[in-house]
Amino acid sequence: MFSLRQLEHFAVLVEEKSYTSAAQRLHVTQSALSRSIQSLEATLDLRLFDRTPGGVSLTQSGQFMLQHVEHLLTGANALKRDAIMLRGHNTGKVRFGAGVFPAAAFLSPLLRQIAVGYPRISIHVEIESWHRLLDKLDRKKLDFVVAITHSLPPSSQYATRPLPNQTAGLFVRADHPLLKVSPSALTQQVMKYGLATTDLPPRARQQLATVYGLTDSEQLPITLECNNIDALRDVAMSGDTVLFSTREAIFSSVQSGQLVQLPMTYSDGANLTCSIIHHAHLTLTPAVETVIDLIQTIIPALEK
Repeated sequence: MFSLRQLEHFAVLVEEKSYTSAAQRLHVTQSALSRSIQSLEATLDLRLFDRTPGGVSLTQSGQFMLQHVEHLLTGANALKRDAIMLRGHNTGKVRFGAGVFPAAAFLSPLLRQIAVGYPRISIHVEIESWHRLLDKLDRKKLDFVVAITHSLPPSSQYATRPLPNQTAGLFVRADHPLLKVSPSALTQQVMKYGLATTDLPPRARQQLATVYGLTDSEQLPITLECNNIDALRDVAMSGDTVLFSTREAIFSSVQSGQLVQLPMTYSDGANLTCSIIHHAHLTLTPAVETVIDLIQTIIPALEK
């Protein structure tokens, strides 16, 4: 079988029309170039060049081969360029998932930064609850996941890269009636208002029930379940619905004073573990590592 090197020798000899000039350009001896062309002709069982007083010229077979050789060399050069860019973390496809709360905090700035700085990285994002994302990670549908894993820690088959912990709580609009209620009476009074939340896993739902002073999570006054934080925030800001969220997911609204956290502690005041999770024994592509590095830079800076 012929090699790309032989095809390059062929293409240069066509351009130079002289073994002497072609050998000098290729930095090989004339005899080495002659052997390379003879080997190519033998492999193809075709005579590609005729010798002329002025050098060499293509035979009809050589002319026919030239277009194929040019196409192959163009493709090989493109492959080399793409390989260089892959090593430089500038191109490739990245498939990742994000939990609803973390996505609300970091996804927009991340995608803007990738679009501007890494336009040849193709991104596929799925925003779901952690337990659904874990299933897709199990089936290798995703390269990695960014999620709050407090209620469902990943198994040892996964590697985790820690991110800043998140804090969850109950939030209401700035002039909500509950803000006038004493902390000691909140547990009773909060049950009078509808609760908006994401699709929570059972353990997180039970922890939320504990905040409400309930033993059964089915008794929670949930009136809206939605995995769109913007929609949940709008509902809470426009009425009396109580919003369960992480502070980080609605940081701008809390910082501006539009939403206020009720003095009811979720999960004994513990910070919620947030991590990047991926298979421990699978090698991540450079593009995936680039996106992970960006996430690790963006999330800690969000509240500064």
